[in-house]
Amino acid sequence: MRFVKEHVWFYVIALGLLIGVDAVQVYLPLILGDFVNAVTALESNVARYAYIYLALVVCMTLMRYAYRYILQRMALVFDYDLRKKTFSELLKVPNEFLYDYDIGDLMSRLTNDLHAIRQFMQMGLISLIDVLVLGVSTIVMMLLLDRMLFWYAVVPLIGVTIFTIFFSRYIFVFFKKIQDTFGSLTERVQEFLTNIRVLRAFGKGHKAIGIFESVNADYYKYYLREVRLDALFGPITGLFAGISTLLVIWVGIRELQAGRLELGTLVSYVNYIGLLLWPMMAIGFGLSNLQRANASMKRIEDIILAPKEVPCFEPCHHVDKFEKLEVKNLHFSYGDRKVLENVHLEVNAGELIGIAGPIGSGKSTLTKLLIRVLEPPENTVFVNGIDVRHIPLKELRSLVTYVPQSIYLFSMTVRDNLKFGNPTATDEQIWEALEVACLAEDIRLLPQGLDTLIGERGLTLSGGQKQRMAIARALLADRPVLMLDDAFSALDTVTEEQLVKNLVDYARLNNKSVILVSHRISALLPTDRVYVLISGSTKEFGPPAELIKQQGYLAHLYRIQVLEGLVHG
Repeated sequence: MRFVKEHVWFYVIALGLLIGVDAVQVYLPLILGDFVNAVTALESNVARYAYIYLALVVCMTLMRYAYRYILQRMALVFDYDLRKKTFSELLKVPNEFLYDYDIGDLMSRLTNDLHAIRQFMQMGLISLIDVLVLGVSTIVMMLLLDRMLFWYAVVPLIGVTIFTIFFSRYIFVFFKKIQDTFGSLTERVQEFLTNIRVLRAFGKGHKAIGIFESVNADYYKYYLREVRLDALFGPITGLFAGISTLLVIWVGIRELQAGRLELGTLVSYVNYIGLLLWPMMAIGFGLSNLQRANASMKRIEDIILAPKEVPCFEPCHHVDKFEKLEVKNLHFSYGDRKVLENVHLEVNAGELIGIAGPIGSGKSTLTKLLIRVLEPPENTVFVNGIDVRHIPLKELRSLVTYVPQSIYLFSMTVRDNLKFGNPTATDEQIWEALEVACLAEDIRLLPQGLDTLIGERGLTLSGGQKQRMAIARALLADRPVLMLDDAFSALDTVTEEQLVKNLVDYARLNNKSVILVSHRISALLPTDRVYVLISGSTKEFGPPAELIKQQGYLAHLYRIQVLEGLVHG
């Protein structure tokens, strides 16, 4: 409704043109009837009826083009606005929302569902308006011409209306199932194409085909049900229209033979049956489009009305310069499952902090809480002594560059990927970041260097190259805090040691804080302090050299990795 109010004059003009078209359509059978009567009466100037009829048809054609253009243009504008709003709202939802929906399902909502809504906006509205304007006008004209013929004509056509109501009731159910299944189908395609190398490596292509065929069969089954119903609609409405026409002609000829009816009136009546058929069908067509649009709109509203990330809890405070990050007595759960309990952490400006712990100890969850990718509890995470919940979200995240475990690179050139966090970065700054990330030589060997297209998700790069490119991209963002979540896992030992040395030098030289999550002791040794999480709690913290002397987790990790180093020479 808000959209219609904003563009009300366009819809007023389109409605006026549509009413004009309907008025001409209602008048044309009368002209045709008068023309037939004039011919049968052997009038001399019958050509004038042909001229009037032709002029009205031309006028109707122009008006029909105009209102269809306006409505279709408004439907496109609505589609554009709704697509933009839906995508904008999707970017605001918390991570918890994304865990509940598949990517393929969200993609289908932004494509198929929006298309169904647009279809209603451009044609569904026309059909519903025609039901009122053309339908009522035609009925009035038929009653004025001959009331007895009216009942013979309309009673069979009531069957069309009853059938279309029945038809639209099932369309909503079928269409929602179709859209949901299409979302699953899209998700499977996206998932298999993304992991096609894994499927090939394990020889599981046949299994992927089996899963795809199962979902595709469901989609075919539900769509076939709708096709059967759609295929039934035309013939059934044609049957009722044929019965109506037959009755009118049969009764009309008897009335004509009895001298109680003119031939022109009978011709007009037969034309009015054809004219009335569309509004009768339009009830079903309009309701069908409305039901489809309603089903799709509900799926779109799942995104638009979903809870959003809170930009800032009142009262809001601003942070001009990073000085200190603190975590105090942090507890966090995923539903009923406790992940973090009594966690504490401290990062001062210019410090290098390591975070270690077994798999599943909550390290990645902690990093996400620090920048509110996940919402931390009140009074647990602070920047410069201010609860992060009371710092504007955009401002908080502008302080930290985060490199997660799962690296994502865009289907763009190397240069464009690196400049994602800093569009104004110069080539000189790019090469400096690549040198720190130990990636400069690799990029120089690419066919077009920085202008090489790397493919979706960095398909043409190795795992280690992707991690180093993500680190270089983070360095170019040039923020006070650099947070790396197990960002060296795909690197060999030599490259990792050089990269860690480069990062330490970079951080010391530029007074940057680094939070480094890692399982590798070689990456943790250069840090100022290491915090060890075990079962979601801070069990050890202090300088790594001191922790290694103790009999805790870090000392155990050190001994194992030193032993592995000796074994492998």
